[in-house]
Amino acid sequence: MALLAVSAAVVVPASPALAKPRAATITQIIASLAAPRGITFDGQGSMYIAESGIAGAGPVGMTHTGKVSKYARGHTRPSWSVGFNSLYVTGDPAAPPDILGPAGISAAGCSKHSEGEHQVCQVQMITSESTPGILAATGGAVNDPQAGHLFRLNAATGAVTDKADVGSQQYAFTAAHPDLFPDDFPDSNPYGVLVTKVKHHTRTFVADAGANTISEVMRNGTTRIIAYIPNESGPPFRDATPTCIARGPDGYLYVGTLNFVANLFVPGTNGNKSNVWRVNPNANYPTAPKLWATGLTTITACTFDRAGNFWATEMFQGGIAAKPPGDIVKIPFAHPAHHTRIGFGRLPVPGGIAQGPDGAMYVTVGSSAPGVSGAVMRVAVHRGDDD
Repeated sequence: MALLAVSAAVVVPASPALAKPRAATITQIIASLAAPRGITFDGQGSMYIAESGIAGAGPVGMTHTGKVSKYARGHTRPSWSVGFNSLYVTGDPAAPPDILGPAGISAAGCSKHSEGEHQVCQVQMITSESTPGILAATGGAVNDPQAGHLFRLNAATGAVTDKADVGSQQYAFTAAHPDLFPDDFPDSNPYGVLVTKVKHHTRTFVADAGANTISEVMRNGTTRIIAYIPNESGPPFRDATPTCIARGPDGYLYVGTLNFVANLFVPGTNGNKSNVWRVNPNANYPTAPKLWATGLTTITACTFDRAGNFWATEMFQGGIAAKPPGDIVKIPFAHPAHHTRIGFGRLPVPGGIAQGPDGAMYVTVGSSAPGVSGAVMRVAVHRGDDD
């Protein structure tokens, strides 16, 4: 049963046309990362990676193994690394624990500082979950004051500024709106962040995978809820789970969803249940988002390249039985039903994606793998007739 129906004005795209897989050169450039999730580049070509961390002893707890690192252009050793808290929870004793820590990261280029010649970059990172949510889920055993917070990182030094407690605010919103998701709310899990800069005006948006909200973080740290991403309709009841935000060529926000249960655990399905929603950045809840693309599988990250194509990581493309699952997909902005997949079998459980200064796509892989088995892969697509 859908708790928030899609507006009747939404035009559902036709079934996606599956283009033949593209040839690509895929190269590992950085290894030994601990559950790498977000990846971004600033205007100077420096790369930033958010690692969620590793588990400690016992079924649930917190370590300080989360990390954000900066890599100067052309370098594979970090210029600096900054540590953050990392929560681990064992949901299935037969599987590795879930790791929640630094997640989405975004940079909005660089500009000359008015008081000097050094470059000032807007680099911001969001951590998963929320302080009240973790306290409730662990019976008060784990208190993570960093959970669900938006942090700004000084690009030159890595110095951290706490900008907003997004998780607690979204947790409060869902507590006040339990009718949207009675079986699950209150809940919050900020996961995707997008920093945009237009004519010297910077705005920050967050996708909350637990609250199902898209919000803007204001200068004073409060959040303005722009949209609630609709849950799927039809039994069994499931959670759409928005994980990423990308700014389209038209200035609108494009939001990808995980749809974990629908893609992997509903009998008779074979993936392709994730959606991309088009959201007006100046709207206010309860304005309904519009469906832009369908037919993707477990989206964890998304971006637009400089040619205007939409890209997404599909964490479990091929199903959980694939060895390994995972892929990335390219969608032309003018043709959202045309999907081209690139690297199946060579990009295991991808977590983040960004276009580098050289035009290639950079993808974090092993995003849910235990220990330090994650990596960054460079994906250079061979040009063809449909470019």
